[in-house]
Amino acid sequence: MRLLSGLSPAWWLIGAGLAITTGLWAAGRASMPVEARFTGWLPPSLLISCWAIALMSLLLLATTRSRSIEPLFGGLDRAVRLHRRLGPVTILLVLVHVALYIPQELASGGSAANILIPFWSSPAATMNALILYALIIWTALAYSRRLRYERWLSLHGMLGPIFFITSGHALTLGPTIQAFEPLRFWIWALVLIGAASWVYRVLLYRWAAPRYPYAVREVVRGSEDTVDLVLRPKARRMIYEPGTFVFINRPGRRRGELHPFSVTSSPAERDLRLSVRMVGDFTRDLAALTPGEPIEVFGPFGGFTPHRYGTHRRLIWIGAGIGITPFLGMLRFETTNDDFRRIWLWYVVRDADHAPYDAEIAEAVPKADSYIDYELWLTSERGRLTAAQVMEAVYPLEGVAVMLCGRPQFVRDMVDQFIALGVPRDRIIAEDFHFH
Repeated sequence: MRLLSGLSPAWWLIGAGLAITTGLWAAGRASMPVEARFTGWLPPSLLISCWAIALMSLLLLATTRSRSIEPLFGGLDRAVRLHRRLGPVTILLVLVHVALYIPQELASGGSAANILIPFWSSPAATMNALILYALIIWTALAYSRRLRYERWLSLHGMLGPIFFITSGHALTLGPTIQAFEPLRFWIWALVLIGAASWVYRVLLYRWAAPRYPYAVREVVRGSEDTVDLVLRPKARRMIYEPGTFVFINRPGRRRGELHPFSVTSSPAERDLRLSVRMVGDFTRDLAALTPGEPIEVFGPFGGFTPHRYGTHRRLIWIGAGIGITPFLGMLRFETTNDDFRRIWLWYVVRDADHAPYDAEIAEAVPKADSYIDYELWLTSERGRLTAAQVMEAVYPLEGVAVMLCGRPQFVRDMVDQFIALGVPRDRIIAEDFHFH
């Protein structure tokens, strides 16, 4: 029961979608002639294709960037992580679906070439083969670590057409879907949800999504590779929770992908501050912004906020590198919120030259209404920070919740270490600073 209670809303939604799909598929097979119900390789292949459609639809829904939808997945940050985890699973399901046609083809006297080589045999087999190779190529490119953010997102925008082709193939040629109307209705509903999500996210978002007009007030270089943008609202200002992030657009510039950045100001402040690590053309150009330039702000998004832990009065905050930025907004909020908590904050960097926000944190800690212990952890001098070292300062564990932000490998390692020390998984909230 404890394991089930720790499941996020996203996993309940995924589980419910797959359970409904499986139940309707089983009912559809049961309504068919006895000899064709559950024998041979075809039935599991057809079920797997239905699972793939359900997962694709829900993953497209998860990354819609809608504030009304993201709570279903525990925040957009978690929705993107879910997409990264289940995307390959979905692709694998499609590959298995195609592969399961091979034994049936061999049993009927055919050859594997009929399934694996396009235009070799029937139109249905050709479509399966084309989908197979399109997915193999797409997966190899989409999950390459060398892709830049913009190209990654452009490539993932192609998941929509792949989804349409796969779904259309199943709807027009799937015998179970054709024979059982409730299953056909359900698959159509999934297809429409996925299609609407993709159209909104890829084609309409820049023009249809709610946004807030801001103007640049100040650009502050924090270090050689970081810059802070201070934005002033031109009309109604955005209301947000500390620790969330936004997407921004520069009107009048060439069309490009919207970029996500952490909000490092307090919700109680008028101006909106975004802290940026300059790693690409878009982020480097931000340093050249001049006061008065317009900026469109989309959001806020994300579930990485201490408000999720309202009942916990003892918090561990660990930010590694640029992963410290969500905690800057939280810390600034602590100076005004009149909500006493016991907080331990670690800022993990290679050396002092890579800690542009150390002075800001040290100045804010004494002003906070909460009691905060702050430590700058230099890995060049002290090695990697471990959960055991953290818990030596925090012990006992009772009532402690942990918030982690940094590079994916750092976050995964720390999560595993805290769990090994007895911190329940539902009291660890992690955000890896690798949005895609």
